[in-house]
Amino acid sequence: MSSLWMSIEPTPQYTRLLLSRSSSGIALKALLPPTPAQPKALALLLEALVAWYSLPLTAVLDADAQDVHLHPEIWADWLGDLTSPQVSVAWGAPPPSKSSHPADRERERFFAKLGDYARAKRLISFASGGLP
Repeated sequence: MSSLWMSIEPTPQYTRLLLSRSSSGIALKALLPPTPAQPKALALLLEALVAWYSLPLTAVLDADAQDVHLHPEIWADWLGDLTSPQVSVAWGAPPPSKSSHPADRERERFFAKLGDYARAKRLISFASGGLP
């Protein structure tokens, strides 16, 4: 069965999102403001993606991110208002990066303007299967 995986990588400048579908790979990349304007916005976004695809979603929050370290209770509140049983959230940290093959970058040239999502990919890989 197919499912969705989303990495949530907060930084001081923005929050980077990477949505991946298990059966077909990357489905969405986004750079959002560092924090949501409304407390329920993150939960609503995750639930909307479940409704859009009609697939279960696992969101992985980068627990090593500076803002998550400084304010874990805020991130827990933002992710705690989920009403859909098809959305689950994991807190995780990716293993150290490995150098990527040039062919990997070529496949994603369409999304290149949004920046390097290597950390987000490692976060999803680690959370979904424990693999670096």
